[in-house]
Amino acid sequence: MSEIINLSHKIEKQLPAELVDFMQVAGEVASRQGQNLYLVGGVVRDLLLEQPNLDLDLVVEGNAIELAQQLARIKQGKITTHPRFNTAKLQWNKWSIDLATARSETYAKPGALPRVKPGCL
Repeated sequence: MSEIINLSHKIEKQLPAELVDFMQVAGEVASRQGQNLYLVGGVVRDLLLEQPNLDLDLVVEGNAIELAQQLARIKQGKITTHPRFNTAKLQWNKWSIDLATARSETYAKPGALPRVKPGCL
């Protein structure tokens, strides 16, 4: 069985307050919509290793593009969307956050772009 590790203390210690605040806001917005939101990617590894990393990647069990649009309004940021892949990049101030819809991928052939459909973690 997998062990659940709470990284909140490491997040608050290792990341700038502005990013911690962003993640709290993002979590609240997703929660109000009944969606689960996860911090994923290299930043999780680096939090565990206590290494610097400001490259935030979030996965939502819901619509990442809609979530990014809401967060862009709140943070007065700009977004770039990739509807084919259900992803968005949110930029505000000096920060850039990647958001993706939880999904499954299939590939027609090696090297092809994936066909994606919403999924869960």
